[in-house]
Amino acid sequence: MTDIHSEIQHHFQLDDGTACEIRNFYRQDLHTIYDLEIRANPYPWSERNFIDSIESSHVCVGVKVNNEWIAHAVFSIASGDAELLIISVDPVWQGRGVASRLLHVMSELLEDYAAEMFLEVRASNEPAIRMYDKCGFNCLGVRPGYYPAKNGREDAHIYGKSLRIG
Repeated sequence: MTDIHSEIQHHFQLDDGTACEIRNFYRQDLHTIYDLEIRANPYPWSERNFIDSIESSHVCVGVKVNNEWIAHAVFSIASGDAELLIISVDPVWQGRGVASRLLHVMSELLEDYAAEMFLEVRASNEPAIRMYDKCGFNCLGVRPGYYPAKNGREDAHIYGKSLRIG
């Protein structure tokens, strides 16, 4: 078992043949990562959220195509569980399987460190909910009014899945 905080580097291809690389992102990548976050998310993480994650023990990874960041995700690992804190894909690349491939690869890498993975998703984020269902996550419950929304608050669906078989 290798240290999850060591350098992560994994190559894969999208269905259309596009070569992608998953690797860690660091503070020097923050400007590009944060710009992507703003484009991808109507309620983006703050720059401070990313700095705190980079400086903590969170696993911060992204997907590059031709040396350009097209997606990112941040995971925390504690007490034998992993939590997906954020996952965002550049709008130009959405719907092409980038997030599901990133989640699949990271689920495999994290299974040595966590028995289960959890996440929250906006109740209105139907494309993400379909992806999580397809990736083997199950809805475990609802957090009422968890997210800020245009007209007040929005519920979060809590999802989880086992990372270890058996």
